[in-house]
Amino acid sequence: MNPRERVMSALNHKEPDRVPIDLGGSICSSIHRDAYIELKKHLGMDLEEIQMVDYVQQLPYLDETLLERFGVDFRMVQLPAATAPDLNIFEEGDYYAFVDRWGSKLHRPKDGGLYFDWVDFPIKEATMEALDNYTWPRPDPPEVNAQLCEQAKYLYESTDYALVGSAIIGGGIFEQPARTMGLEDFFMALVTEPKFADRMMDQITEIYIESCNNYLEQVGEYLQVFTYWDDVSGQDGWLISPDIYRKVIKPKQRRLLEAIKSKTNAKVYYHSCGAVFDLIPDLIELGFDILNPVQVSARGMDTKQLKEEYGKDIVFWGGGVDTQRVLPFGKPDDVADEVKRRIDDLAPGGGFVFAAVHNIQALVSPENIVTVFETALEYGKY
Repeated sequence: MNPRERVMSALNHKEPDRVPIDLGGSICSSIHRDAYIELKKHLGMDLEEIQMVDYVQQLPYLDETLLERFGVDFRMVQLPAATAPDLNIFEEGDYYAFVDRWGSKLHRPKDGGLYFDWVDFPIKEATMEALDNYTWPRPDPPEVNAQLCEQAKYLYESTDYALVGSAIIGGGIFEQPARTMGLEDFFMALVTEPKFADRMMDQITEIYIESCNNYLEQVGEYLQVFTYWDDVSGQDGWLISPDIYRKVIKPKQRRLLEAIKSKTNAKVYYHSCGAVFDLIPDLIELGFDILNPVQVSARGMDTKQLKEEYGKDIVFWGGGVDTQRVLPFGKPDDVADEVKRRIDDLAPGGGFVFAAVHNIQALVSPENIVTVFETALEYGKY
């Protein structure tokens, strides 16, 4: 099987020749810049000029040679989504800083900083007047999507990889308000100013629908997977009341998903970290095809039980190795055993794409990373 055939077989809950492998197909399944550099050095590969696809998480575009080395079946069709095209990183005291396309400021410490974090927000109070006066971001201009169309068409016609893309120009419908006014203030607004919170998420939904329509009109026919991210869970369970999710957020996700599916036949994956076992029935009911990143270290996220309960109705993309404990702190033998265990749990019957749980973090040893993908390639055969 070629990669595209392999992927589509797995996404349709059939067993291909081996488990498909993802690294760098999205900004939820990639590798931190520092770990990437050390990995390429370890493998004796030339280090290209690093270009970033996600400045917040410090994720680079990955070199084709490395992707081929690890048997990666996916290629990304996406430009930097969380920052304005004219991103300007500047120095501010002990920090590097930039302002994202939503008007929020982010900092990364100069000394040992690994990521950018949101530190200042354009919406200062939960009032309708604040929303009236806020300058909402615009979707990418037509020339950006035209460029992506050329890239997608080239990859689709000249390679046999499965293509993954997105047009979500920030966080998810639930996530983005917290990035625009601060997490605590938005969580309070959900309870104390529900009309404000509802209007804010409605506006974000409309922006995303427009962005996705524009992107998919150009790119949709070439994609096999479209990615959407919206963390509603943490390590131990829901971040908010399930009732609030189902009453306020889920209907907006439904509108967005219906808009996406009207423009493409691509499978749509939903990314939420944390303990999402109780969320999965909602995702299936909405019509999401794929769950990512399958955080196996979170409460209730046993891979064998997940497969038994939901494996016929949703694809698991991720969960291939625990990135919270085993990958950063285990020995190569521990990593190999972990990979084999997760493949045993999730691969039978198809419906599984191998990837680490979210992005591979900085300071993970290159030996462990190599072990992950070499084990997956060899052990993941059907």
